[in-house]
Amino acid sequence: MRKRFVTAIVAASVLALPVADAAARCLTAKERTAVRVRTLQTDLMVAALSCRAVPGRDFTGHYNAFVQRHGDRLVSHSRVLQRYFSDRYGANSRKQLDAFITALANDASRRSMSSPTFCDESVQLFQEVMNLEKRDLETWSDRHSAVLPVALESCGVEEQGSRRTKVVR
Repeated sequence: MRKRFVTAIVAASVLALPVADAAARCLTAKERTAVRVRTLQTDLMVAALSCRAVPGRDFTGHYNAFVQRHGDRLVSHSRVLQRYFSDRYGANSRKQLDAFITALANDASRRSMSSPTFCDESVQLFQEVMNLEKRDLETWSDRHSAVLPVALESCGVEEQGSRRTKVVR
């Protein structure tokens, strides 16, 4: 009986390796910023799609202008994410990155469906983003970003001589 239990634990551990490995390497500051910029982009995309049929709340043009204005930075951050997932998952990186991006979109969609005032609240988000200077995208994204639906660890800053780790929020 004990042997079966140990075998089951070992088998479960082997199956859980990709999940356990996900927490093994924390995000650098550059990777954390890329995640937050992608989260913002996803939030804006979901707002544009979810609210386009609401009178006075069609953000499609605003979203397109955001992508046009910040496209070079969005591509740069996308490459950072691709490298992160490639380093982490190797041959399985594309599937893992797609799953991560899907999780961000699903979370934003859930928030849009659970709030009757989502489209009204998105007005301020788009106003703020449309007024951003290109150089302020990363800083604003770091301040704005919501809690991520997927736990990713962030490499902490040196604080009083010790290293700390925190979950990206």
